[in-house]
Amino acid sequence: MTDDDGGIVDPERLGARLGAQSEREAREFEEVAAQLGAAAEPVQPPAELKAALFAKLGSTPQLPADTAQEAAGRPEQPAPTPAEYTAPPPAGLPAQTPAEHRANRRWFQRPGAILAAAAAAAILFVAGAFVGVGLAGTDSYQREQATALAAINAAPDVQRATSAVSGGGTATLVWSAQQGRSAVIATDLPKLADDKTYELWYIHDGTATPAGTMDSTGAVHSWRVLKGEMTPGVTVGMTVEPDGGSQKPTTPPILAITS
Repeated sequence: MTDDDGGIVDPERLGARLGAQSEREAREFEEVAAQLGAAAEPVQPPAELKAALFAKLGSTPQLPADTAQEAAGRPEQPAPTPAEYTAPPPAGLPAQTPAEHRANRRWFQRPGAILAAAAAAAILFVAGAFVGVGLAGTDSYQREQATALAAINAAPDVQRATSAVSGGGTATLVWSAQQGRSAVIATDLPKLADDKTYELWYIHDGTATPAGTMDSTGAVHSWRVLKGEMTPGVTVGMTVEPDGGSQKPTTPPILAITS
């Protein structure tokens, strides 16, 4: 992988491991991964998990380490050379040329494939064990939201703007004019009463169009990909509304960011 000027980028970086082919892609991949990781709710692993792990450890035979004398008496073996396996084409189909093979490999390393997978789940280290959890839920709607957020962040024209939220917290608007989509990523929004919710709006020429609601439970991090099409120059607003949302704002906006 090369940087924007043609230099070599550290292959051990997270962005490189996700398949980035340039410094810019590496930065974008790492930024999206951080945002998606922040959106994941911590999960306490069940006590049975720890018990099962230790039971496996106790029943797994341990082999003794080689002694120095044994190691010295063995001839040095050459390190195996990594080889890439390519499955033969199905009968009746022509074999891929080297160029086609490289193109197919690169296709499966593009941001859409990599980031959609990253959006589907996060691996968190919780209470001494690795636990896989779905981002902001596990139903299909939340997976679609996470995939859409990843796609916006991976867009070549992605832009961001951050503003304080009246009453507490901050919010970042992330948008892509090419995709016509946007998302709001909020931090430290105050908890609302059970009969209230945060609602997002597209505001243009004095008209507010409802664009979805956000978590109002007081979570440290929350985010939402807005419903509907975003047009350049539109303002994204947030208000406090009755639970379930409103068709028109009923309170003054606590956030307004112009794209």
